[in-house]
This record gives sequence, C-alpha cells and structure tokens, in this order.
Amino acid sequence: MQFPSSSSALAALPISVGTNLNGIADWSTQQPFIDAFKSSRSWITQCQPSEPGCKGGWSTEEFSQLNLDQSGWVKSLPDPADPAEYTRVSTLLFRDLAGQYPAGKYLVLYTGEGTLEYSFDARKDESSSKRGRDVILVTPSDAGIQLTITATDPRKTGNYIRNIRVIPEQYEPTYRTQIFNPVFLERIKKFKTLRFMDWMQTNGSEQGNWDTRAQVTDATYATAQGVPLEVMLDLANRMGIDPWFNMPHQASDLYMTNFAQLVRDRLNRNRKVYVEYSNEVWNWQFPQAQFALQQGKSRWSVEGDGFAQWYGLRTAQMSDIWKQVFGRQRNRVVSVMGTQTAWRGLENAVLDCPLWVAEGNLPCYQHEIDALAIAGYFGGTLGQGASQATVEAWSNEGEGGFKKAIAQLSQGRLIPPEGDDDSIRGLTDSFRYYQNVARGRGLQLVAYEGGQHLVNSNNPKLSEFL
Repeated sequence: MQFPSSSSALAALPISVGTNLNGIADWSTQQPFIDAFKSSRSWITQCQPSEPGCKGGWSTEEFSQLNLDQSGWVKSLPDPADPAEYTRVSTLLFRDLAGQYPAGKYLVLYTGEGTLEYSFDARKDESSSKRGRDVILVTPSDAGIQLTITATDPRKTGNYIRNIRVIPEQYEPTYRTQIFNPVFLERIKKFKTLRFMDWMQTNGSEQGNWDTRAQVTDATYATAQGVPLEVMLDLANRMGIDPWFNMPHQASDLYMTNFAQLVRDRLNRNRKVYVEYSNEVWNWQFPQAQFALQQGKSRWSVEGDGFAQWYGLRTAQMSDIWKQVFGRQRNRVVSVMGTQTAWRGLENAVLDCPLWVAEGNLPCYQHEIDALAIAGYFGGTLGQGASQATVEAWSNEGEGGFKKAIAQLSQGRLIPPEGDDDSIRGLTDSFRYYQNVARGRGLQLVAYEGGQHLVNSNNPKLSEFL
C-alpha cells in the first residue's frame, strides 16, 4: 500500500493496494497452480510394516539418503540388500484443508517406468488409466491425496518416474500454457502489487548463489528454494501487476545482478518492480536479523543499532546494483528500505547509517532509495495476554461488550497501556510519524504488510466474538 503525502492528496488519488502471497505448501488454501504437484510436500521415505527391517511409523526419516536428480525426482529406490529402511517414497497434496479443494477426476501424468499408488482421498480408475496417464477419482477430506512411488526404473535403464503432474481433468488441453489456477487469478486481480516474500522463502533463506536458485523444472516449489523467478514474472505479466521481490539476506552481488537482469529483460516494460533486502531484519525470530547483527559487529565492532546500520548499508548496495542494471529504465525500480513501525527512531539508523557515512559513503537513503516501508497491523492486543480476561468479560455483555471492543479497536484507552498504540488511532499516529520521516528525506511511504490481528487461535470463543 502506498500512502498519499497529504489529506488533499488522499482525496484526489486512489489508494494503491497490494497483498502478500502465502508460501507454497500442500496445506495452503491458496492453490495457485493448475498442476497441484508443484505444491506437493517434499518426499517422505516410508516402508511397509510387513517388510523385513521396517520399524513402522509414518516416515523412516531418511530423506538425506534419497537418490534424486537435479530437479528433485527420485532416480531409484533401495534394493532389498541395501541398509536403508525405506522401500518407497510418498508425497502429500491438499493436506489439512478440511476437504476445501475440487472433487472429481484428476489426471496424473508422468514420464518413465515404475508404479504409482494413490490413497487417502484418491483412488485409481484402473479402466481409464494407462502408462504415463493415470486417472484418479478424488473425494476431498482433511486427509488430502497421498501419492506413492513403490517402484521406479525397474529395468535399471535410467528411465525413472519423473515429471509428475497432477491436474484436474478439465485442464488437460491448456495446462502447459496456462499454469495458474483461474480461481487464484480471480482472487488476486484487484491488487496492483504482489509481494513474493513467502514465495521466495525469504525468512531464513539459504539462497546466496545464483546457480542454486529455484528452477522452473523443479519437481515441487514447496521447498527451501521457493518459486522460480520466471514463474513469478509470468504471474506479474499475466495479471498486469507490479511485483515486489525480497533479496535473500545471504545473496551475493552476482545473485542480485543476475536477478535484476532477468527482471529487466522479462517483466513487461510498463510495470515497476519493488525490491527489498530480506524481510524484517530487526525481527529477532528470523535468522536474517542475527545475520545483520553479526555483520554489524564484524564491520564496526559495535552492537546497539549496528545491525540496523548494516541493514541500511546492504539495502543501499542492493539499490545501487538494481539501478545500475536497469540503467535508463532505473525509474522502473522502486528500492525499498524497511523499518519496525513500533520502534520509532530505529529508522534513523537504517536511513542515515552514520557508521557507513564515516567510511566516506553517502547516507544509505541517498543511494537512490525510493520508499520507506512499514507494517500496518492493529488489534493484536484484543484478547491476547493480560487483556484476555477483560475481553472475555466483554463477550458476555451482549451489545454493550461489543461496543467496548469496537471502541478499543478504534480509539484504544480501554486496555492501557499497550492497547492504545495497537488501536486504529494509534496506527494512524504511526502513519503520520513515518510520513513525516519519509517526506523529510524525499521518500514515498509504503506498507509491506498490514491488517487486523483480532484472531486468538488459542481461544475459539474470543475468536468468534472478535
């Protein structure tokens, strides 16, 4: 979301709203791809209790012993004389969705020789199936679909089962060229920007080198590598939206350069691209914050806000790389520098980075940074922690209690002290503060995330009330 610079601008201009996409997972309701296998779980090593040496259980936990090709397909299963416990591998699709996915006929298309079996919500239609094209009948439940390889490359010729696709029957004529689920496209069409932070597995990302990035041919995109850049760009072009990418915190300069070049060459020229270094580098639950802390200590032998200054430094370097790659098209790049909304003052270390300036550099924000990004969450204190008993009492007061909850959400003050800043009024005050910060440095103010935090997952009664 972009914020107009004044109340008059707010009246004159439409608000530009984007959204974050959920990470790719077999249990996600997002279901963005026609080919459900692209959201399948990593291989689960298994054995049958009746087999010699099998200890039973759901998984033998031998993933590291799998013989995989570079795309993640299983090249072979253990011979009976091998020490491995597992004899088969499985994956899951549409798991834990309470049956909220399409029923009916699905095609399982594949290359190679071997045997596939289906269980949980799926059963094979033997009469309609043939080698390379199984037909399965699906009755959705919370269990989802289990797909199991019980044999592969039986003649040892290298023709193992690979290129598995699981598609609803009606999409067989078009799935090669129309890879995105039409229902998903309908849901996102109203947004101007899509932030791909979770599609890129940004938090704790292990990516750093370009040659180990996700590839279009990967068996599944529900991995630590995430979704290939080409697929994200295809979605942006298809929907006519501006993509927002997050560079991995360990990304090399070459990684960033190659990433920027591919975006420049493949993204429609009428689209902008937002680029941000990692995600919430001040959030200590994420490895990237610890990484920045160590980098700051190593460079300047300081703690305090050294991590934030190093984050500003690396964001500035990222911006320099992207702007140089785009050259005369540099205005298409929106370089984003983030800060923690609740930590007023931290933004000065990030934007101004005086320790780096002391080395002879410009302040970080002057490296063609375009936008200051904050979060816009509200309502999280309602029914959480010390306020839970108060809100529980409100839930028993009928309309009067509901009005109290709305008043707290809107104006605060009924659950002091932290509840004030968590109200819409408190959030609006933060917006004004950061708008002044951004304006003072000639930057846009944008929100990288935001929304209500009213759900209490540990108390269904409060969740229903809120």
